[in-house]
Amino acid sequence: MPPETDIISLAQGVLVRPAGPRLDAASAPALKNAVIDLANQGNTRVVVSASQLQHVDSSGLGTLIALHKTLQTAGGRLVLCDVSAKVMPILKLTRLDRVLTIASDADTAAALLGSG
Repeated sequence: MPPETDIISLAQGVLVRPAGPRLDAASAPALKNAVIDLANQGNTRVVVSASQLQHVDSSGLGTLIALHKTLQTAGGRLVLCDVSAKVMPILKLTRLDRVLTIASDADTAAALLGSG
């Protein structure tokens, strides 16, 4: 697992916090690999904390969609939390705010993992 990706166990799943201010073609594969590794180990309920993200490009958006579909197919769930004021407009513009489950903070996201 990439050292820059924090993985924290939660009661209902796992929290993944990608490092750095960008989720783009250079950094998105590390997030994708980390979450796929977790799913392969049976951890299919994942919170991705966007607390450090200030920019998401098309590669980052594609990664979030791919992870959402992968976890959903495995019977799990992806919840995005702590989305910054710079990233939320991108999610709204692309209507991903209607596809992805987005929580205000990690505690709310963890509760959503347990609810279904």
